[in-house]
Formats: sequence, C-alpha cells, structure tokens
Amino acid sequence: MQASQYSPLSVVNRYLTWQFFAIFLPMTAAFVLLYIVIDLFDRLDILLRHQATIGASMRYFLFKIPLMLTQITPASVISSVLLTFGIQSRRNEIIAFRASGISLGQTAVPIIAASLLISAGAFVWNETVVPYSSREFQHVNNVEIRKRELRGILSDREIWYHGVDGFYNIDYVDRARKAVYGLTIYSLSDLFELRSVIEVPRARWVNGKWQTTGAVEHFMSDGKFSTVLLPTDTLSIPETLDDFLEVQREPEELSFSVLRRRIIDLTRKGIDASHYLVDLHLKLALPFASAVLALVAIPIGGRLQRHPSIAAIIGLGMAVGFGYWVILGFANSLGQTGAVPPIAAAWAANTIYALLAAALFLYSD
Repeated sequence: MQASQYSPLSVVNRYLTWQFFAIFLPMTAAFVLLYIVIDLFDRLDILLRHQATIGASMRYFLFKIPLMLTQITPASVISSVLLTFGIQSRRNEIIAFRASGISLGQTAVPIIAASLLISAGAFVWNETVVPYSSREFQHVNNVEIRKRELRGILSDREIWYHGVDGFYNIDYVDRARKAVYGLTIYSLSDLFELRSVIEVPRARWVNGKWQTTGAVEHFMSDGKFSTVLLPTDTLSIPETLDDFLEVQREPEELSFSVLRRRIIDLTRKGIDASHYLVDLHLKLALPFASAVLALVAIPIGGRLQRHPSIAAIIGLGMAVGFGYWVILGFANSLGQTGAVPPIAAAWAANTIYALLAAALFLYSD
C-alpha cells in the first residue's frame, strides 16, 4: 500500500481501532477490579468496626465505580496504546506498515481518534453519572455504614443542617480556611417555635471553638421586631467544623455547570470562591488526559523493540502516567494557593504532555 492511498477508513485503521479497544476494555475492567480490591482492604477496618452489612458494602463500591472509571481511564488508555504497539512489534506488523509506506503519524490516526472519543465520553460521564453516584456512595458511607444521623439537607447552591439549637443555612464551608460563610441560624424553642434568626457573615473554627464577628440576631420582643448586634465571639454554636464538612458537597459531586453557577452565587454574595476555580477548570481539563497520554504513548510505542516484555510495557505506561499526575498535583497545589492562575494550573499537565508528544513525534520522524 502506498502512502498516497492511505484513507482514514482503511482496513488498517479499522484493524488498529479494533485492536486498541480489544485491549482497552479488559484493561479497564482489570484496573477497576484492582481498585476495588485495594479500596476494600483500605476500608476493611471501617466496615468491620461499624458492622456494615454486605448489602451496604456492595452498594458503596457499586456507586463508587463511576468515579473509579474516571480516575483509572487515563492509565488504562496509555497502557492499552503501548500494548497495542507492543503486540504489533511482536508480530512484525510495525515493520510491515513501514514497508507499505504507512508512517507513524498515519498509524496514530485511529488511536488518536479513539482516545478523543474516550475523552469526550469521559466529559459526558463526569457531567451526568459521576455527580449522582458520588452523592450516593457518600450517603451510603455516612448513613448506612457509619450509622450517622442524616442531619444535612443539601441543594446544589446551599446547605441546610439540623443542629442542636435549630436549623442552619450555610452558603459555603471552607475546609482550607476552617471557616463557614453565610451562616444563618434559625433558633427554635422546645415547642419547635422560632425564637430568633441569627445571621453570621463568617465563623472561623479556632482551637476547638467558633470565632464569630459581625453576628446579628433578629427576634420578637413584646410584639416588636428587634435586631441586636452580638459582641465578638459571644455566639455559642454546638456543632463542629467536621459536622458541617460532612454535609458539604465536594466538587466531584457537582457537574461543571452546577459548580460554575455555585461560584457565581458565592461571588455575588461577597464570598471568596477562588478555591473552586481550579476544580472548575479541571472538570474540562481532566477528561482530555486520556487523549494527551495517548499522544505521548504513540511515539514511545512506535519505537518498541521486537518481543517487548508485557510487564515492561505496563510498567512504562504506569511511569508515564505517574509523571502526569505528579505534574497535575503540583500545579493544582499552586493554583489552590493562588501562585498561578486557576486555568493555568488545571491545564498545565495537559500542555506539558502535549508539547512532549509533539517533540517525540518530531524525533520519531
């Protein structure tokens, strides 16, 4: 076959695509099974200590599988790409392709197309299935396994919490700053009657107690509505920071559109939502990790020697993938602290690996 006769829908491309998915699907299933086994042993002490039922344990892992798929798909893609080229090298197919005038770039087309399809599917998966399943496995973990009382009522934009003295409405719980923002306390009597409404712009958790400033209490006195500014740190809140953190939804429990709307709402209320910005951009960047890692793996796989070790191929894939996650974690930390812009932090790993892939392709040619 001459290079000029190359077609995106050629027999070679269909063969390469089939071979890639024939490895990718069982590889993904194996990684998920390995993930479950590791997570099971990691959580075995918790399951036994709380005497969790088999049904609750199975539901926990079942609802966690969608998040597992999101996390292991990039590793599965890069390992599958390397194995695809490794098998071709064992069968002398790479030599046959080159002799037929098919370049590495042409061989890469079906693999790149497949990885882009996986990345697009990952984005849709993360927007639809993962948020729901994440909320469900957190519910199973807290209520069914740990036997904790369900005290939080959550929406996409705020938190309602049933506390000791009444109901709490919270705009945002900041884990890093150990603070809650936009706290409104509806204090109730023993007869479940509203006694007062206390508005707290911000409360910080310091040395095992809450520090509040600017708290305002509204109440009825002698048939008249009164408002009192509470002195600093005089408000007693029985609940701890951990109580509120348990009922706050993490970024993986929110889709891109919902998280963006939440950031807009918090910013409109004067609350610093910069902590969420890196997570927001990561929801766009992470699904394309599969495509970027595939781009890096193709020129590496194209230079594999004859009869390569399968274990060595998988090890190489894990090493390249590990480097990606190291860069991503480091950039994410810089973005969370404000050292680099959130969008740069989220896309840093993709950008670096895309440049690395381009250099490897140029060197291969």
